[in-house]
Amino acid sequence: MPKKRKRPSVPLISGHLGGIRRALLEGEKRPAFLAFLDSSLPVKHGLYALYDEKGRLYYSGKASDLPRRLNQHLKDRHGESWERMTLFLVAKTTNVAALEGLVVAAARPPGNKQKPRLGQDLRRSLRQYLRRDADVQINDAVYPERQTPADKLASRITTKKLRALGQSRLARVLNISQPRVSQLFKTKAIRQYIREAGKRDAVLLLLQKRNAA
Repeated sequence: MPKKRKRPSVPLISGHLGGIRRALLEGEKRPAFLAFLDSSLPVKHGLYALYDEKGRLYYSGKASDLPRRLNQHLKDRHGESWERMTLFLVAKTTNVAALEGLVVAAARPPGNKQKPRLGQDLRRSLRQYLRRDADVQINDAVYPERQTPADKLASRITTKKLRALGQSRLARVLNISQPRVSQLFKTKAIRQYIREAGKRDAVLLLLQKRNAA
């Protein structure tokens, strides 16, 4: 009996295009770039990653039409937050939403606010298995963190609250110079800096201590 031939597996990622500057979507080469995306890509279905000016991952998303989606990101709420992009062309049979959720949960880009789709949450089973000290050793936060409206209100960092803390305190917590803190206040970028530097929890603790004093 002849052996059945194995069907060749379809690659998950059929191609990628990385290190593309935002200027390519806005400058004189824009028509040629869009024509390339329209005519030369094997598929337009896939994932994309947007990076800020320092090369840090800012946002990850999925799209059925990558050129159209990237055009939208020039003017939406993410418009001023990214400088480079990378495209990943994915087979149409792939669950792109699950792939996007995996990237978001692992990399925790600051621009992604929606809770990623990650299948079944196994932490309850793990708690039952461990029984003792499970709540201390298991982190409840799956990015983005789940918060009730009351929690969000209590933990909101406002510019007014930050000014009340004083620039010297903020400089110590953020590990930057006081002139730098002053500059961030002047450019209204202090809250964005706190978020991107990963100092939100430290600043919240400082606010809580001040309120308790």
